Amino acid sequence: MNYSIKTITKIAVLLLILIPGRQLHADAFELGMDSLNAGDFAEAFCIWRPLAMQGHVEAAYHLGWLYANGNGLRVNISKAAYWWRQSADHGHNDAMFALALAYTHGEGIKKDYQQALDWYLRAAKNGHEDAQEIIKQKIANREKEVLPRLKVLLKESWIGKSIIVSGAKVNLRSSPGMDSMIVKHVTNGHSLIAIDHQGDWYRVVDPADMSFAWIADWLVELNH
Repeated sequence: MNYSIKTITKIAVLLLILIPGRQLHADAFELGMDSLNAGDFAEAFCIWRPLAMQGHVEAAYHLGWLYANGNGLRVNISKAAYWWRQSADHGHNDAMFALALAYTHGEGIKKDYQQALDWYLRAAKNGHEDAQEIIKQKIANREKEVLPRLKVLLKESWIGKSIIVSGAKVNLRSSPGMDSMIVKHVTNGHSLIAIDHQGDWYRVVDPADMSFAWIADWLVELNH
């Protein structure tokens, strides 16, 4: 059956009306991914930028990386951070992490460790494992931006294990090993947060005073 150009146009318009807008966006985004994978960065940019401007979070996130990597564009971390922020504000976990990295390294954007920590934490709360590991490492290193917020951070279940002292009176030490300096004493039932485990020793934070120390693992039990 032959159709006139006018009829074909009407059918196309009708299909556009019937197909949900989300599906159109999804299809367009995938076209952008196909262009990216083919090395046609300019085409990916031309597809994703209008989507990002309409609030498509994946398009905004990937548009940020085009700017960050200089794929078909000049490297512009400031614009990359802008688009990551648009995506992160709508809950995109990897965009939160990318924004945290940008603030950490300060390349093309003002370095800001507190802003970085804020975004690492938002991503970590949503289950981003790399963000969780970075925050745990910052705590272990006692980096200055985490210390004022340590009490709040220790409430996060992914920070470490909650353990309870099982001995009557137990020594907390400055490093793993029975010959290391005694930092203080704790008694049976005292709660600690284990942030590391080396051999037979836990590195712990005492929520009572936010102090760091080590304790032998045979002197504690998990707090269930």
